[in-house]
Parts: sequence; C-alpha cells; structure tokens
Amino acid sequence: PGGNTNATAEHTLALLLSLSRKIPKADLTTHKGEWAKKQLKGNEVRGKTIGIIGFGNVGRRFAEFCQALGLNILIFSKSFEKIKNDYPNYISANLNVILDKADIISFHCKPKNDGSSIINAKEINRMKDNAFIINTARGNLVSENDLADALKNNKISGAALDVFSNEPANKNILFGIDNVILTPHIAASTEEAQLV
Repeated sequence: PGGNTNATAEHTLALLLSLSRKIPKADLTTHKGEWAKKQLKGNEVRGKTIGIIGFGNVGRRFAEFCQALGLNILIFSKSFEKIKNDYPNYISANLNVILDKADIISFHCKPKNDGSSIINAKEINRMKDNAFIINTARGNLVSENDLADALKNNKISGAALDVFSNEPANKNILFGIDNVILTPHIAASTEEAQLV
C-alpha cells in the first residue's frame, strides 16, 4: 500500500493540467500542421476550486499538489472529518457542496458498497457548465453513459478518465468525444512505483 501513491497523484495532476490547457488537442492539431492557436485558449487552475472525493494516500498527495498550485480545496471523505484540524487549508464539504461549488472534481475513493455510481445525471446537472471531472480511482464512480451525454451536450466542460467500468476498454461510449481525455489505467505505471 502506498507504493503507487505519488505516481497516481502525478498522473491525476497531468490530466488536470492537460484538460485545463487543452494539451491533447493542441498536440494533435500541431502535428497536423494546423496551428490552431486561436481555438486553444485554456484556463489557469490557480484560484479555482477543486473537490477531492476520498482522502486516502492518493487523495492526500494530490491535495498537496493542488495546494501548491493555488487551488481552493474541498474534501469529501468520512476519514477526513476526524483529521481535518491537521489540514487547516482544506475545507470539509459534503457531496452537494462540491457539486455546486467545484470547478474540478477528482475521485480518489473506493466504490460504493452496492457498486453504483457516485455521479449520475442528477449530480452532473448540479455542476457548473465549465467544470471538469477526473477519475483515476475506480471505474464506474461516474456513470459513463451520463458522462458521455453531459460532454456531448456541454453540461460540463471536460473529463479525464484512467479507469473504466469494463477493462480493458476496447469499446466505450466515451470514445471519440472531443472534450474527454482517456488513458488505459496507467496512473500507477511508473518505473519508480514498480520498484516499491
């Protein structure tokens, strides 16, 4: 336990910055010689609010990165309630507060006991239309069908997933959607994490 903590937190950070600055589209269009500079205006993360769901090893490490970047940090976690005084720069929040206030929601938790999604269409409809969802924790924490609908209809601005409800993900409803970044469950795949 903990061997892949930093690797997973760094991958989550990479996804956050890639979403914010439209890195995949910038790379793809530049390789094609399109020079799409005017279509690629991104957003800075400094001063934004992030809701971190789960505060285990990875959630804590990712929160450290977010604090260093100047994000306002909301934490939704039962375990955080007991130790929140040790983290005065983070705010304990319930899921509804995070849905209403967060510019970014990042998952670092286990699935619900019944295996159902934490975020479905109802929760997405509460979110800001310029918000991002990032999931490097477990597949199905966010309903892939509802997320696909939200992305296609601009109900949220973007998403990045490293985990899927069915893996390996040879087919997925999210494939081909413009404002989503997908990686093949590689958050923990670093040379350093494998040495631990």
